[in-house]
Amino acid sequence: MNYEKLDKIVESYRDELIANIQKWVSVPSVQGAPAGENAPFGVEVRRMLDMALADAKAFGFEVRDIDGYAGDVSYGAGPETMGMLCHLDVVPAGDGWNHDPWGGEIENGRLYGRGATDDKGPALCALYALRAVKEAGIPLKDGVRLILGCDEETGMSDMRHYASKVDMPNYGFSPDAEFPVINIEKGGMNVLLSKVTGGEDGAAMPVWSLYAGERPNVVPAEARAVIGLGGLRLQDLADRLADIEAAHEDFHLSCAELSDNRAEIVATGVNAHGAMPHLGVNAAGMLLIALKELEAGGGSREAIAMLADALGMETTGEKLGIACADELSGALTCNLGILRYDGSEISAHLDCRYPLCGDEAKMLGSAVKTVAPAGMSVKLIGSHAPLHVPADHKVVKGLLKVYHEVTGLEAYTIAIGGGTYSRMMPNTVAFGVCFPGDMDVCHIADEYIDLNNLMLGVKIFAHAIAELAGEVRE
Repeated sequence: MNYEKLDKIVESYRDELIANIQKWVSVPSVQGAPAGENAPFGVEVRRMLDMALADAKAFGFEVRDIDGYAGDVSYGAGPETMGMLCHLDVVPAGDGWNHDPWGGEIENGRLYGRGATDDKGPALCALYALRAVKEAGIPLKDGVRLILGCDEETGMSDMRHYASKVDMPNYGFSPDAEFPVINIEKGGMNVLLSKVTGGEDGAAMPVWSLYAGERPNVVPAEARAVIGLGGLRLQDLADRLADIEAAHEDFHLSCAELSDNRAEIVATGVNAHGAMPHLGVNAAGMLLIALKELEAGGGSREAIAMLADALGMETTGEKLGIACADELSGALTCNLGILRYDGSEISAHLDCRYPLCGDEAKMLGSAVKTVAPAGMSVKLIGSHAPLHVPADHKVVKGLLKVYHEVTGLEAYTIAIGGGTYSRMMPNTVAFGVCFPGDMDVCHIADEYIDLNNLMLGVKIFAHAIAELAGEVRE
């Protein structure tokens, strides 16, 4: 089979594909309250699914809407089905953007917008790759199905519903991470540390509220506390915050006076994906450390100090007592994603990604032992085991082969802390679209996709379909 025709077809899509990414990015498909029948994740996610299925149908594919939880796009038939799993939902835009998060602006060969790389851009790469295979007349031995989910960012309930209604493909890949091939995904635990306090009455510097983060899998870039000034002037507080800033690298703290002798402290950090918390600066941890050093709090003071010590700016879980690592899958990561206090109950929501060697029961026991002296409880909100598809599996070997053939780059397997749809389908790995050396821009301000890499991704996916589901490759 001559793949020169396939590659030329892919190149012919460039302008149309870019226009479609701009169109898809313009939809703020952040999960919202259910908006009626067939819209379990809100009206904007529903609108995004309708748009994607309409585009696929216009290309001549069969499409299905599975109750608004997901949709799929099918081509060909055979004894087995190859799947490509993508998602249309995105995390909130967050703060710190220099570009319109829903604008699809292009600058210096990059297209900016929430979802550009996670995961609308890759979803369109997969759709156009399937279209190229169809238009090139590549003969297939197996059917191919592109699944477009709507709840990847907040629990993957979409795929559980989808699997209850439709048989899952037999093998495939999820283009929601990086190249070459990700055959290991760490396990995950969402853990809540909490305490009902005795309130703030009588405290010299009461903490009336804490607020940071919206999702546990995002490093919060801003954290706020409302405190009582007591006998301090606002300038006194500002001076003390300046001293704390000077003592800690990357600390940015400010304050403003409120009514009733209260002030608001704002900590400013840097967003990052919760699977790579070391790439961000956690504003919630920064705020806890500042409050501890201010000796703020009444009933909350002990818990604030414990959270500052056990979490703070750390990302490995060492001070919480849950750190672990192995050679194959790396080290545990721990992200303080949500911090709340309403004057009565304080809570910290953690996103922990653990390696193959991790033992959930032991890690939870260690966390309990660490925070119990401060009267805090530990609750496991949800978890999933690690994913490991061996390097000698036919899917892994086939994708490594394609990646090397198309790019000329070294092909190898890697492990990540991020969780993808790969765990929702048998014999499935994460494959693209970020290339080695690229900055990971998922979940951060000014998320973008490189347009040349975008087109290379389409070509790689088209060859992957031909390699895994095609009749013969020469």
